[in-house]
Amino acid sequence: MGQEVRTFKGKRGEIKVRKTGRHEYEASSESKDDEWYRLVFVLNRWFCGCKGFAHANRACKHIAAMKKLYSPSPPPAPRCRKRRKARRKAIGMPAIKCHHCRSTKYKDSHVRRSNLGDVQAYCCLNKGCGRRFTPKDWFWGMMYRAHYVVPALEDRASCKRPHDIRDSLGKFGQKPARSTLHTWFVRCPTACTGCPMSLDYDMSETAYADEIVRNIGGVKSVIFTIEDSATRMCTAYQIGGFKGSHNVQAMIRLDKWIRGTVPSRFVTDGAKNYVGGYMHEILCNEEGKPTVHIRHIHLTGDVNTNPKERDNGTLSDFVESCRGLKSRNTAYIGLYQIHFNAVRSHMGIGGLRPMEAAGVRFEHPNKWLAVIRNSADYNNAVKLGITSPAKALSPRQSGFQAMQ
Repeated sequence: MGQEVRTFKGKRGEIKVRKTGRHEYEASSESKDDEWYRLVFVLNRWFCGCKGFAHANRACKHIAAMKKLYSPSPPPAPRCRKRRKARRKAIGMPAIKCHHCRSTKYKDSHVRRSNLGDVQAYCCLNKGCGRRFTPKDWFWGMMYRAHYVVPALEDRASCKRPHDIRDSLGKFGQKPARSTLHTWFVRCPTACTGCPMSLDYDMSETAYADEIVRNIGGVKSVIFTIEDSATRMCTAYQIGGFKGSHNVQAMIRLDKWIRGTVPSRFVTDGAKNYVGGYMHEILCNEEGKPTVHIRHIHLTGDVNTNPKERDNGTLSDFVESCRGLKSRNTAYIGLYQIHFNAVRSHMGIGGLRPMEAAGVRFEHPNKWLAVIRNSADYNNAVKLGITSPAKALSPRQSGFQAMQ
């Protein structure tokens, strides 16, 4: 685009305006010639980066000067993007299926005796299969049953310390070792990421991104998180070393893929690394959708991230209960993410869970058990080649582990 500068005479001085891109302009300050404000057309209105627009939330003198000098026409309406194929919207208890052919036709075969208890075996009635199988879920082969493991996972994600969890299980005659509890807390988020990623969510057009600073492995680190404004669903997170220079493009790319579209508003604080992620992943999108990056954040005003700051307080409490995370590749943040999205209710969205607010229906009252067993069923289907993720992701990208 050309950099032609046009001048408009205002009440206090001159306002210089130049066109920098498609439906984007820059206007200079009346009092300071070296200070320029960005003008962008989004959500059927013009936005300006000056303080006057942020305070009044209406067209300022820079927008008026731009319209007087250029008379811009509004961009054409974006083409309707073909929505990806709707996937399963309910999380219930999966039916018993054959591990070899995924058939639901079976009959009782025999009872298998073991030290862990009696297990009912079945015989597949599908033509061409006829194999015997036993229902294998995430708890198959574990020494402790689901009614001991699930409360331990819920207590740990609720900021309860491991020794208190062990004392709680001791009331039922079970005292697992600390290493056993750690295995549960690490294994669960690793196995329960494929199924939530395969669902189709109904989210708003605004995404919030923020970070907290904590010590991980004795080194000061930053935990970046991004969530939807209306449903409070935490879609992705990333752990980095520095607040202003860590690359967060992978986190924004994963959020864009999970929500199925590009957000129209990306609200962050003044960190510089969000600007690069916005320019590469949101602004330059393939949909031709106008987007805006809002960075003027105040405690009170037209735009703020107060809901995200409140959720950051919950994440800080969880990290403090871990008594210091040992590694940046820790799975404990994924455990908190599952609890935050599927189990914990939020008063800000009417007492619902974020996944419920995003259109996912839970058919089982125990949310942890429903997510774990559906994830085990999904992972088994992926291993058999019956179900595959809609888009290839790196093995460990922004806190989610894509099932291969």
